[in-house]
Amino acid sequence: MASKALIKLSGIGRFYQLGETRVDALKDVSLTIERGEFVAIMGQSGSGKSTLMNILGCLDQPSSGIYEVDGINVANLTADELSALRLNTFGFVFQRYQLLANINALDNVAMPGIYKGQERQARTERAQQLLQKLGMGERAHHKPSELSGGQQQRVSIARALINGAEVILADEPTGALDSQSGEQVLALLQELNREGVTVILITHDRGIAEHAERVVSFKDGKLIDDTAAAPKSDQAPPSAPEKVRVFPSISLFESARIALASLRVNLFRTLLTLLGIIIGVASVVLMIAIGEGGKAEVLERIEAIGTNLISVRPGGPNMRRGNDSIVTLVVEDADAIETLPGVSAVAAERNTRSTLRYGNKDYSGRIKGTTPGYFAVHDWELSQGVFFSDEDLQNFSSVMVVGNTIAENLFEPGENPIGRFVLVNKAPYQIIGLLKAKGADPSGDDRDDEVLIPLTTARLKMFGSAHLSSITLQATDTEAASRLETQVEELLFARHQAEDVQVRSTESLVQAVTAAQNTLTFLLGSIAAISLLVGGIGVMNIMLVNVTERRREIGLRIATGAKPSDILRQFNIEALVVCFLGGVLGILIGFSGALIARFFDVAIAFTLLPAALAFATSIAVGLVFGFIPARKAARLNPITALAEE
Repeated sequence: MASKALIKLSGIGRFYQLGETRVDALKDVSLTIERGEFVAIMGQSGSGKSTLMNILGCLDQPSSGIYEVDGINVANLTADELSALRLNTFGFVFQRYQLLANINALDNVAMPGIYKGQERQARTERAQQLLQKLGMGERAHHKPSELSGGQQQRVSIARALINGAEVILADEPTGALDSQSGEQVLALLQELNREGVTVILITHDRGIAEHAERVVSFKDGKLIDDTAAAPKSDQAPPSAPEKVRVFPSISLFESARIALASLRVNLFRTLLTLLGIIIGVASVVLMIAIGEGGKAEVLERIEAIGTNLISVRPGGPNMRRGNDSIVTLVVEDADAIETLPGVSAVAAERNTRSTLRYGNKDYSGRIKGTTPGYFAVHDWELSQGVFFSDEDLQNFSSVMVVGNTIAENLFEPGENPIGRFVLVNKAPYQIIGLLKAKGADPSGDDRDDEVLIPLTTARLKMFGSAHLSSITLQATDTEAASRLETQVEELLFARHQAEDVQVRSTESLVQAVTAAQNTLTFLLGSIAAISLLVGGIGVMNIMLVNVTERRREIGLRIATGAKPSDILRQFNIEALVVCFLGGVLGILIGFSGALIARFFDVAIAFTLLPAALAFATSIAVGLVFGFIPARKAARLNPITALAEE
C-alpha cells in the first residue's frame, strides 16, 4: 500500500504586488519529497528557491496551488496549527545561524522546547545531549560571540533537532563558512539524513548540491530540472496524524523569565523606563500622603474646638463687615437662643484689642467681654484660680481671666499672676484665673493670647454699646447641632425681621474644609497621575524600540514554533515586569519621601488605598501601553525579520 508523501506541492504559485507591478516568485511548481530524502534545491539569486523554502517551512503561504504536509492541506490550518507544524515537523538551519547573542549555546538549542511546553530540566538535558553528539558539548555554556562560524552552525543544527524535527530546512548553511567548516556541516547533514531525517538543502552552488541524493533546479521561479530518486523502501513511514496538535501557550513563569532576561540585556534603558514609572507612582503616594495629612491636621484642630458648636455673627449677605460696625446682634438674642431645646451653654462675646500694663511692662492683647457660659462652650480649663461667675457679671466686677501668652509677656518667669492687678485703659482689673495653654486655632491664631472679662464690665468700661461681636452656643450633641443651626436662623429672623446674621456650625466648617482638602488632594493626585501617564508613554516608546531592535529575535522565535499569542504574551509581560518593578520601587520611594517630609514637620497621613491604586494603575499602564508594541511584535512577518542584518 502506497504511503502518503511527506511533502507534496501541486501547482504552487507565489506572487507579490509591488504597487501596480506583479512579481511572480514561483510559477506552477509541483514537487513531492518522501521521508528520508536528501534534496538540494538549487538556483541563482532570484530563482525562487528562498521563497519555496519559506513556503515549505510554513513561514509563508502560496498565492495559488496546494501544499500538503503528511497529507494535511496547509491552507486549512490556523496560525496556531502552523506554529505547531513548524515546532514539530520542521527545523531551520540558517545561513547566518540566527542565534540569540545574549544567551549561551545550550539555551539557544533549548529555546524551541519552551514552545513545546517541555520542563526546563528536560529540554536542557536534551540540548546538552545534542550538543555532545555534534561535538559541541564543551562549548555549551559559551555565547555565540565566543564560537567560530562552524561551531555556531552546529548549534543551529542542534536547535533544529531539539523537538525531533522530521525535516531540516537548511538555507545556504555553508554560505558564511570557510571550506573546511562547510564540509563538516555538509557531512553532519548527511549523517543526520542516514539516521532518517529528511534534509532539504537550499543552495546556489552545484558543488554543494552534489552532496544531496536529489537535486531540484529552479530558474525564474520555475522548476526546470529534478534528478528524482526512487523513494527509500527500507523505512516504514509512521502513520500520518489526522490533525495537527497545538501545544498550550508557554507558562507565565517562562514568559517572565524570558522577559527578565531580555530586560537585563538593555539594563540602562530598562532603568530609564523604570524611572518614569517610579516617579509617577512615588508622586501619587507622596502627594496624596501630604494632602491627606493636611486635611487630618486641620480637622484635628477643628475637633479640638468641638464639633457641636454653632457660631452666630452679625451681618447678612449684603452687609459689609468690619470695624465692629454692624450692630444687629445683642445680648437679648443670646438669652433667646439659650431657651431653645438642645442648647447646653451659650456665650455672648464682644472683642477688641487694648494695651495691658503691669508694672513697667506693656502688652497689646485681645480683650474679650463674655459671659460665664464661654468657659463651658470652649471647653476651657484653668491651670490656676477660678472663672468669673454670674454674680461677677451682675456686679460689673473688674476681674479677668488671662491666657498663657498674656501671663508670659506681663510677668516674670515663676511669678504667680493670680491676685495681681493689671491696667486696661487706665482701669485696674484683678486676675482671678489663668487658662491652660491651648495653642493655635485652625486659622493659626494664638488661642492663649486671650483676656476674658465679664461682658457687663466690658460694655461699661470699654465699648459703651450693647451689640455683640458673636454668640457661640454649644449643643448637647452633634445631632442636636444640625437641627439647632436651622432653628437659630429662624429664631433670629423672627426677632430681627431681617436676614442680618450668619449662623455657622463647626460641622459645616468640617464639611467645607474636608471638601476643600479633598479638592486639593485630588489636584495633587491628578498632577502625580499625569507623571504616571507620561511614564506609561515612556514604556510604550521603549517597547516599540525593543520590537524594532529585536525583529530578528522575534522572527527566529516564530520560525522555531512560537505562536503569535506566545510573542504577544512575552512582550506584554516585559511591559508588565517593568511597570511591576517600577510600581514596587515607586511605593517604597514614595513612603520614604513622606517619612523625610514628616521629619521636616510636614503633615503626612499614610493610607493604603492610594498606594494600592497607584500600584494597580502602574500594572494597568503596563497592560495598556505594552499591548500596542506586543501586538506589533506578534504580527511581525518572520520572513522580513529574519532577512534583516
